[in-house]
Amino acid sequence: MLRSLLLALIFMIPGMFLLNFSVLGQETSGESPALPENVNIIVAFSCVPCHTSKGGLLSRAKLNFTDWTEYSLSKQKEKAQKMYSELKKGAMPPKTARENRPEIIPTADQVAIIKKWAEALGTLSDKP
Repeated sequence: MLRSLLLALIFMIPGMFLLNFSVLGQETSGESPALPENVNIIVAFSCVPCHTSKGGLLSRAKLNFTDWTEYSLSKQKEKAQKMYSELKKGAMPPKTARENRPEIIPTADQVAIIKKWAEALGTLSDKP
């Protein structure tokens, strides 16, 4: 019995990882708005190293740009507003990333672009 359970676990655990990676690699549906180009440029340089399916587990659990268009519009609004809030506080990028790569710190103008975008998302309505 124990041997059967161990064999099952040996095959299930790698299978779960493979399933997880195959789902993450799928194309997005495009149901919700994609990032505007001016926001995408900032995100690609300052956020993507951590906040995609290839980033750290905690980072991508909080915000995953790989799945951005899969998020509902209300979730996009929430994430965009949180993103602006964290940038405004200086909490993102995190301290270690700021120290190791200061060039990824968004400028005041870039933070203003994120703010304007987050506010614009707040004016959109969800599909019925």
